Amino acid sequence: MFGRLSLIITAVALSSVHGQTPNPNGSIDIGAVGLVGSSTGSGSDWTVSGAGEDIWGSKDAFHYLYWNQTGNLTVTARIKEFSCDGCNYWRKSGIMFRSDTGDNDPYSMMQLTGWGIAHQHREMVAWGARSKYDSYSTKNVWLRLVKSGNTFTSFVKRDRDYDYIEHYSNEVNLGDNFLVGLAVTSHDTGQLGTIEVSDFEISDEVFSLPAPPANPTEIGDTGKEITVQQTGEGVWSISAAGTGIGGTSDSFGFFNNAYSGDLTATLHLEKLTRQDADTKGGLMMRGSHDVDSPHVSLLVRSNDGVTMVWRSEAGVETKSKNVGVWEEDMELKLEKVGNSVLCSYKHSGAPTWFVIGEVAAELGGTFYVGPAVSSAIRGTHALLKTGVLNIIPATAA
Repeated sequence: MFGRLSLIITAVALSSVHGQTPNPNGSIDIGAVGLVGSSTGSGSDWTVSGAGEDIWGSKDAFHYLYWNQTGNLTVTARIKEFSCDGCNYWRKSGIMFRSDTGDNDPYSMMQLTGWGIAHQHREMVAWGARSKYDSYSTKNVWLRLVKSGNTFTSFVKRDRDYDYIEHYSNEVNLGDNFLVGLAVTSHDTGQLGTIEVSDFEISDEVFSLPAPPANPTEIGDTGKEITVQQTGEGVWSISAAGTGIGGTSDSFGFFNNAYSGDLTATLHLEKLTRQDADTKGGLMMRGSHDVDSPHVSLLVRSNDGVTMVWRSEAGVETKSKNVGVWEEDMELKLEKVGNSVLCSYKHSGAPTWFVIGEVAAELGGTFYVGPAVSSAIRGTHALLKTGVLNIIPATAA
């Protein structure tokens, strides 16, 4: 007998890895720094100051507090404060793996800047640097950088976040023996920047986030990668761009799994952060990941409230029906029997489902179900916060 299938990940102690952090092997200025840097502290608490032109291009200038290391590692640091009054926004501090102490040596660094975060690296000696950056808060930021072979994967979270979110990965060959530690550049040879760090830890346990319970997928050209983060027990935040769900083709983010047969899918929609009058988010059943695929969706639209949206066959015009109700903290339900899908909604805690309508769509033998969100603006994210997606096969209903 089939049971209820729920997309739930039980919270585990993901935020901590435990290792022995020895005394550092050095605290030095590298490159044309202008002013002498310094470091003080012990164990997990450090204050590091550094000047320097930058960590970028083919040469670097910064202060480096480092440890000699080998093998695979996870390094964590909580940057409480990055003080550098009047310094360039591209001042940088954070966790750096580096092959040696030359100013043009290869490295991988997860860093806090004056306006956000960046995972930066140089693949070979004297090569130019590359970076993946994003805006982010600049106080009480947890950085984590994981080395597994030649792959470096970065993670970040704020104090209030449920857990880390993966930021980026890059490939750098640092050799068997390398350095790891805290790097600071003020991006100014005439001024020092200072970081206050707590919870610094070097561990030989390789950290990774568990696989999410569904697949983040970009349908069409959205202009910005979909991101998914667990923000609480059974609560997910899905950020996606895209020009819309409608017309004869779609562009949106889809957090989905493949299913077959008749089933009922229900989703708790906690909140949709709007970017445009046509921002949409909610629950979708879709025949494929093609842009013109048939689908039946129950979405919240900024102007029209709860809206049933469907494309009955591949490439045909999308149709919709709305009820003019907008309420956060809602339950959405799609019931599939053959090619027919019944669409219903209710406010959380309400005893009765309200049926919007029933439509037919050629979803095929295998189809996809999950939360969908489109900001209606290419390259700009909208945020959909959802609870648990429940999938109930028809034989269990």
